[in-house]
Amino acid sequence: MAECAVHVEEMTDPRFKARIAFFNGPCHKQLISNYSVNMSTGGVFMETENILPVGTILLVKFKLPDNDTIIACNVRVTWANEPGNLNKSQLPPGMGLQFLNLSLENMYAIRDYLNKGNLVPTW
Repeated sequence: MAECAVHVEEMTDPRFKARIAFFNGPCHKQLISNYSVNMSTGGVFMETENILPVGTILLVKFKLPDNDTIIACNVRVTWANEPGNLNKSQLPPGMGLQFLNLSLENMYAIRDYLNKGNLVPTW
């Protein structure tokens, strides 16, 4: 039986500082508000002290400041910056979230917001 190697690629999409209110939770009745710190078309870093395990899938909803469309999609927790044990000291406690089922229309809306907003890439 041949062995398979799994390669983890570094994120290549530029991330931009963005302060957008997010609502997340397992169902619409238990939404909690958090804020993004940076964002790309592939995901977002959400500031929160309520860290969830890596692999957790959530529903998030947010509205871009220059657009009336509400974007709703599932995200997966890909990494955490835990209070008292920060992996990235330049960021507050929170979670890195990967967009899972973002529509092309919503991805383009995020891209346009990031490109038009005169936002500076964070890396």
